Amino acid sequence: MNSNPSGIANGTGVNSRSTTTNRLLRSTTTTLGSHYQIGRILGSGNFGEIHLGRNTETHEHVAIKLEQTSTRTPQLAHEYRFYSMLGKHDGIPQVHFYGQAGPCNALVMELLGPSLEDLFDLCSRRFSLKTVLMIALQLLDRVEYVHAKNLIYRDVKPENFLIGRGSTNRQHIIHIVDFGLAKEYRTTDGTHIPYREHKSLTGTARYMSINTHLGREQSRRDDLEALGYMFMYFLRGSLPWQGLKADTLKERYQKIGDTKRFTTNEMLCESYPRQFLIYMRTVRQMEFAQEPDYDGLRRLFHNALSENNLINDNDFDWVKRLQEHRLNRSKTAATATTVTNATVAGMTLANVPTTLSTGINNVNTNKNIPTVTNPSSSIVQTPTIRNNNNNNNNNTITTNESRNRSTIQRNTYHQRQLPLSSTNRSTNPTTATLNGGSKTTLSMASTSKVQLTLPSSSSSRTAIENHRPGPPPTKRRGLIPPPPPLPYYSYNHTHQQQQSANVNNSNNIHISKEQHSSIIGPPSEPTCCFFKRKAKRALQITSTTPRRT
Repeated sequence: MNSNPSGIANGTGVNSRSTTTNRLLRSTTTTLGSHYQIGRILGSGNFGEIHLGRNTETHEHVAIKLEQTSTRTPQLAHEYRFYSMLGKHDGIPQVHFYGQAGPCNALVMELLGPSLEDLFDLCSRRFSLKTVLMIALQLLDRVEYVHAKNLIYRDVKPENFLIGRGSTNRQHIIHIVDFGLAKEYRTTDGTHIPYREHKSLTGTARYMSINTHLGREQSRRDDLEALGYMFMYFLRGSLPWQGLKADTLKERYQKIGDTKRFTTNEMLCESYPRQFLIYMRTVRQMEFAQEPDYDGLRRLFHNALSENNLINDNDFDWVKRLQEHRLNRSKTAATATTVTNATVAGMTLANVPTTLSTGINNVNTNKNIPTVTNPSSSIVQTPTIRNNNNNNNNNTITTNESRNRSTIQRNTYHQRQLPLSSTNRSTNPTTATLNGGSKTTLSMASTSKVQLTLPSSSSSRTAIENHRPGPPPTKRRGLIPPPPPLPYYSYNHTHQQQQSANVNNSNNIHISKEQHSSIIGPPSEPTCCFFKRKAKRALQITSTTPRRT
């Protein structure tokens, strides 16, 4: 899908129309009329946005063009009137509805395919001679039909010519869209509009005619000259006046117009079939109100096809490219689905062990403890070892299958290591291993290799509760036995001075033995990280204060 499927002008629009700076859908209802639903945004430009829509009755996809009602120069009403004048014709998109959607004007029209600019990028920004000639023949038909309805287009650029969708079997038809800058060149009595000068620039500077740059009133000749510049753009890949630098926008337009006037037709069409040179000479020499010879111009391109042994069979350069692009996209989607299914299957079948070991391995065994590591996840599976000499219930904690599966899936999706495992730096088989995602970890377990005493049966039940996934309980019983009672501690003298101005009677704050034994231990022993980070600001405690009597 192209970024501008309904032809909203997104080039260098020179006519003064306010630019939409925010998403219109944020302040717009999601329904339009009685049976149109507004969907995601497809593109935006200087004058509005285009959204994907759907007919809730026929389930047909449509394009919905939105414009703020508060804009100083509303254009959708004029565009809808011009589409009504054009009626149903090949290369003219069908309009289904026009109305308001919240604070926006909305125009519902036929959903089309990519623009010529998108297809130009798809073909490495160069069209073959055959493709350009077939494009020229179709666009001459479109412009002639528009002129026959007493309209001049005034906004020729590749972004405003779109092919049909493949699902409608109209991908070989080039459509003309975006009549926001169109104008009637005949009055109600059928006379041609008068010639004027000092007009503001209207259109896209890259393709507009020289007369438009000079501020002259546009007519049918200007549409045809702009088409000629676009044909040469497709053949050459770029135009001589592209990429000009200037301090202001007005200076840039002036430089583009000067470069066009100084670039002769021979320079522009050099090394290309002479029919393009004849076309440019013809349209540049036309008078303001002169009626173009559309048949003669089409005859030029038919002769170019025959002279180069080419056939107008609608086999454009982008046909095969689009097929390859869609095929590659389908393969990519299928590959992604296969990989996702394989990952899910591997996780559910291969990553679920029968038991999880959260106890401490037996020290008396001489056999090596095999560790199974699944390469597709960060889960380390340690087989359960049962001690036949002692009470095996004290050494091995076995959880049920559902708890294992939930623990495995949680660790797999979050891709985080278990707190401590048998593959850490410590090789001591008596080092405590806490699996199952418990947030209680040992700060020195992997470095100091402190031999621990197994907890009692009541402690084992507590460890099982801590092993379950979910939020940690309010109170935990650590695996390390509490240290022996120590003397009372008081705040540091420095801390007392800092807090004396804010807290009254805080010079002699003491903590009890029970509080001390649960918060701090001897410096040489490992401490529980859960309690260390329980308080936001840790207490500064010193043992040099004498005991109170």
